Amino acid sequence: MPSLHFATAILALAQQGHGFAPSTIRRGGVAITASPSTIYSPSSRQMFTGIIEEMGDVISLETKDDMTLWDGSKGSGTEMVIGGGVVMDGAYLGCSISVNGVCLTATELDFDNNVFKVGLAPETLRKTNLGTYTSESKRKVNLERASEIGGRNSGHFVQGHVDNVGTIIDRWVDENSLFFKISFPYEYMRYVVPKGFIAIDGTSLTVCDVKSEGPEGENWFTFMLVEYTQQKIIVPSKSVGDTVNIEVDVLGKYSAQAWEAFAPKMEALERKVKELEEKVRVLEGDTDVTETIASSGNAVELGDVVPKDFTSSQESTQPRIPETWVRAEQPTMSAKDLTSERDERSSNNPGTEWVRTKQTFYGTNH
Repeated sequence: MPSLHFATAILALAQQGHGFAPSTIRRGGVAITASPSTIYSPSSRQMFTGIIEEMGDVISLETKDDMTLWDGSKGSGTEMVIGGGVVMDGAYLGCSISVNGVCLTATELDFDNNVFKVGLAPETLRKTNLGTYTSESKRKVNLERASEIGGRNSGHFVQGHVDNVGTIIDRWVDENSLFFKISFPYEYMRYVVPKGFIAIDGTSLTVCDVKSEGPEGENWFTFMLVEYTQQKIIVPSKSVGDTVNIEVDVLGKYSAQAWEAFAPKMEALERKVKELEEKVRVLEGDTDVTETIASSGNAVELGDVVPKDFTSSQESTQPRIPETWVRAEQPTMSAKDLTSERDERSSNNPGTEWVRTKQTFYGTNH
């Protein structure tokens, strides 16, 4: 039975896609150790929308050296405890909660105090700014529960997989709108387009202006917050020099990957079409094409060994002479030649003489 429970737990965690195993639920002052029945909750919640539900408080951030790994050995890891009432509604061990745009697994739930614990993997600490949030910083975090597939989505498809952090390099007010200018690594700027989607600390926002000058140049974009949004998320509390977690639009990533796979095939097809067009023009007697091919110095003459990299555009350096058919110049056979050839064939293949009366004929309609 232990192996069955372990397999069930692994399956449940695999469906969530995170590496910290759920452990404890606290309700009514009683701590409940997690079992497969409490870990798994049949839910269609898988992704996020970027519509922040509340701003939570970071209660603690600490690194432990006594965390139990899959084989029973001990390892070190970082855990964060967060307070939030809205996201606790419907929460279960192993559920996904977006914390500043980072999809994290709830490993402990305390419904009495409306707090939950999540684990921060080394990759999470490298790619996000969550490692800078401590209880002493008194900073809040954006929180959102995973959305239900098929439900309304007022933002866009947010995975909670942060690509990198950006740095605020400017901010200003435009009537009731608050603008931010963000410096972002060049390698991700290809996915940032004007009026496109982007997730900033988990908030679904629209890109305004973009400037991308390459690895050595300026690379930044801007976005703005309307009055309502300013009061619902943590970004307005940040100043120039602060960082934000950024996730570019995943649909842009998929589109770029698909085009990179398709583009070489398209280029090869265009080259082939061009070669065939040149070949047709040569056959039609286009002297301009013939002279161009001749000047290339890479022609292949009749009888030459064709190289492996040969293309149709290298066929000949000489103008083609139109072929003509002259009847008088064609080889012919006299009746005597035909008779002797037939006799020779018959002697070499006895028993195959053709007899007209023994053949099968079909009507003229066939």
